[in-house]
Order: sequence, then structure tokens, then C-alpha cells
Amino acid sequence: MKEFEGKVALVTGGGSGIGRATAVAFAREGAHVVIGNRNVERGEETVSMIRETGGNARFQRTDVMVAADVEALIEHAMKTCKTCGRLDVAFNNAGIEGEVKPTVIDDTEANFDAVMDVNVKGVWLSMKYEIPQMLKTGGGAIVNCSSVAGVIGFSRIGLYSASKLKPLHWNFPRKGFASTQSTPQ
Repeated sequence: MKEFEGKVALVTGGGSGIGRATAVAFAREGAHVVIGNRNVERGEETVSMIRETGGNARFQRTDVMVAADVEALIEHAMKTCKTCGRLDVAFNNAGIEGEVKPTVIDDTEANFDAVMDVNVKGVWLSMKYEIPQMLKTGGGAIVNCSSVAGVIGFSRIGLYSASKLKPLHWNFPRKGFASTQSTPQ
């Protein structure tokens, strides 16, 4: 039996890069994959890639900065597998680097808002709607994608580095529930 057989796995930012690779890996291990992504073409492309290899995947256009979009994504995930009616795993990966500036004083408020809204608020909103659904069915696991930039920091992308410093690795002490972060290099 495959590791995620019969499980529902949600991936935000699943239209490219780490999110796409994670979605494909979940599907390869038997999960019913739900992809949330702002870019429709890329999200649907990931679904096609998964289906071409015999996997099960669905897509929902989602802007993680918008509570209604995130809530709709979670509801969509709950309906993904007619016999499942659950959300077992979430990989909150949607993120942006923002504008590259020489120093923090060169950053704009608009850039700050954009980076923090996607990278921090987006993770918070995702967890806000994922956790209650997971608890209804006994628990689940959430991984929030961090970055080595949040650990050591990088010049010219200070806002991104700040937004990826242990992103919402909040303790949610409930039996059957796990939350952690992944720090790709």
C-alpha cells in the first residue's frame, strides 16, 4: 500500500516549483491531491501532469490573501474524494519573493504588504480553515513551507527573509494533529 493511499492532500502554490513537486509526490503515493494556485494555467498543468501518470488531482483557483478563496479551497478539498470527506495533509507552500531591492530602506510599503500578505497572512488563513476540518475527522498534518532565507537572511530580499522566519509554526496542542515547517535550501 502506498503511504498516502486514500488520503486527501492539499497543496497551496502547487502550480510550480516545490509546490508542484510536492503535489506530484503526494499523488505518486496514492493521495487525492487538491491544488490551490493563483495562476490557473499552471495549476491546471500540474493536475494534467498528475492525471497523465494515473494520479488523482483537482484544481481550484485560490488567492491565499483572500479568506473567501482559502475557505472555498478547503471546502473543495473536503469534497474531493466522495468517500473520504476529509482533509488529511496540507502543504502551505504559496509564497512570493517580492521586489529585489538594494536595502530595506529602498523597499516600498506596497512590496511589504504583498510579501507579508502572501507569505504570512496566506499561511495563517490556510491554517485557520484547515485545522477545524482536520479536527472533525480526528486530526491531520500541516507543513508550512519556510526558507533558508528565514534562517540566515539574504541581502536584497530582506522582506522575504523576514516573512519566512518560522512561518506560523504555531503550537496547536490537540491529539491527532501535527504542524511543522519545511526549510528547503
